[in-house]
Amino acid sequence: MTPTNDLRDGNLFSAMLAAWRNLSPRRRRLSIIGFAIVLLVGMGYFLLFAGLPDADEIKAYQPASTVNPNHINWSKRSTDSIRIWVPIKRISPLLQKAVVISEDDVFYQHDGINYEMMKEAFRVNLERGRYVRGASTLTMQLARNAFLHKRKTLLRKARELILTRRLEKTLSKTRILELYLNIVEWGDGIYGAEAASRYYFGKPAANLDLAEVTMLASMLPNPKYFNPFKRLKSVQRMQKRVVWLMQNAREITPEQAQWALAGLSLRGSVSPQETEAAAVDSLEEAKYIEPVPEEISSSPSPTTTTLVESDSIPSPDTLAAPADSSVVNPPE
Repeated sequence: MTPTNDLRDGNLFSAMLAAWRNLSPRRRRLSIIGFAIVLLVGMGYFLLFAGLPDADEIKAYQPASTVNPNHINWSKRSTDSIRIWVPIKRISPLLQKAVVISEDDVFYQHDGINYEMMKEAFRVNLERGRYVRGASTLTMQLARNAFLHKRKTLLRKARELILTRRLEKTLSKTRILELYLNIVEWGDGIYGAEAASRYYFGKPAANLDLAEVTMLASMLPNPKYFNPFKRLKSVQRMQKRVVWLMQNAREITPEQAQWALAGLSLRGSVSPQETEAAAVDSLEEAKYIEPVPEEISSSPSPTTTTLVESDSIPSPDTLAAPADSSVVNPPE
């Protein structure tokens, strides 16, 4: 810096100082307040928007598979995080319906945020005096799981709302659901419908039946707790809620609902003693389990669940074409 520049900087600073001294006390206070407001707005904008993906990054987002599904011993997993990416056409339409109906029944009507559900959740939580009901839509869950951390803070929630609207403006509902079903957690280290289907049932997500999709959907509120290998009866109680919601939405008949609760086969070598549930009135279950009509509650108890010993998983290249969107009919 040359002496001339030093002189100019010194003159500028002196002029600013003189101007400040010439201000009245009231104008000085207003100047300080104005500067503070500008500073706070700038900081707030940075905290809210810094690091959020733009439209191009959102369009390019494509989670990759973390494992080769043909080389997994599910009983002796060596990978902490397992995700097997599949396009939505290779995810059972029944599972898509079960997840939407149980997690976000107006998914195709809202713009990413369900304001009525938020008001209802606020009312219920206020009445109970604790957090018992959330209001996250599928798009909000996708924003959180794909791009944000999971710590519950007001700042993260604000960023989640901003990103949710950005996702809705950038992606189609089909793409949002495809991404959600491929990255949502379905157990400890199990991510996405394909990995969950193979882990719990030993089959691709395209081939799931009604009993299996309702069980998977019932796990989503807390997949680490509602683990059928550890708390099978708890999961079955949650499953009744999903089945009732599908019947109430006229996606399945009462007969199909009863068939869905009659039993299924789990993959693995877990003994029945290890699948005993905690008490039904446990705090974790009480958050989610609600009374269901008698036609569901009185349906046959799902006592026929068996555990399949085989760990053989078919190759993705040999998958049968997924069934159409009609509901699978129960056996005669």
